[in-house]
Amino acid sequence: MVKKKVKLTIKKSIIFSLVVMMVASIFVYYFSTDSHVKVLSCKNNYYLSDSEVYDLANVSTKTRLYLMPSILFEKRVEKMPFVESCKISKKNRKLTFDVQEKLIVGYYVNDNKNFALCQDGTSIEIEEQYLNMIVHFPLLSNFNARQRKKLCEQFQKHSKILTRDLIEKFAEIVPYKTSYDNNMFKITMQDGNIVYTNLKSIKMLSKYQSVLTKLKGQSVCLVLDSTHSTIEKVNCDDLNSKQKVEEKQEEKTEKAEKTEATDEKTSENTEVQEEQQPTEDESENQAEWVYDDNTGVYYHEAIGMYYDPNTGEYYDGNGTYYYWDEESQSFVEAY
Repeated sequence: MVKKKVKLTIKKSIIFSLVVMMVASIFVYYFSTDSHVKVLSCKNNYYLSDSEVYDLANVSTKTRLYLMPSILFEKRVEKMPFVESCKISKKNRKLTFDVQEKLIVGYYVNDNKNFALCQDGTSIEIEEQYLNMIVHFPLLSNFNARQRKKLCEQFQKHSKILTRDLIEKFAEIVPYKTSYDNNMFKITMQDGNIVYTNLKSIKMLSKYQSVLTKLKGQSVCLVLDSTHSTIEKVNCDDLNSKQKVEEKQEEKTEKAEKTEATDEKTSENTEVQEEQQPTEDESENQAEWVYDDNTGVYYHEAIGMYYDPNTGEYYDGNGTYYYWDEESQSFVEAY
């Protein structure tokens, strides 16, 4: 019995010693530099810099690698609206972030705020600390919500060729109205060239790089035509002059239409007033009926009577209504 007790005591001592050693090892490891991340790495991030990703995850070379779950870092990064997903791997004290971001078509300004337009059609407000990323995508000027939606649909449809690398070559996209197509876009490239295209032909922008070697001169303008699979070089000055002429003609047409509509309305009002104005038989002194533009009624100062041309009724300042009696040639109280 004594030998058995001694054996049990020895086993317990050994187990206890092992536990103490393990706890001590963990304790020592936790407070040693060996538990820290040695290398931080980031891949596939495009808009966000490596340091911005690390800040979002709240990690540094002082972070203890194996004492923090990876999912915690991933969720922190995925809270950023521009991030589609984030996966983290740990190996040999190296923490690697695989960041997949949303594709941004461009940005626009609304109520003095900057919004990024994503390929999926959503808009995300760009916080001030991330404004530096707008160098990667174009400004969308004078776009309405419907036009932005249509643009995103094309980028979704041709996602394999309308890539981030291509978008980064755009400086500005503006709706461009012509006499033959109201759905054109004027795209100013980062190199100063200008491309004119419609929604259906926008996929041909993928060929832009290949035609650059054939372009000569500055301020080159290209017109994309997917119907005939052509990219035509045109004179920018001629195109701009033509647009100005079309805009002036359109302004003149709009002004003429507005003037004509105003004249018609004025003529109609004049005819109505002339038709509804009291006749000589209805008034002793027609010349003394004066029309008031504010109230829309006539007033006869001599007799203190009002005449409403819309209802054909006469009334005085007390609200008593009258009608013109032909037989007595005078006003008679109606009720």
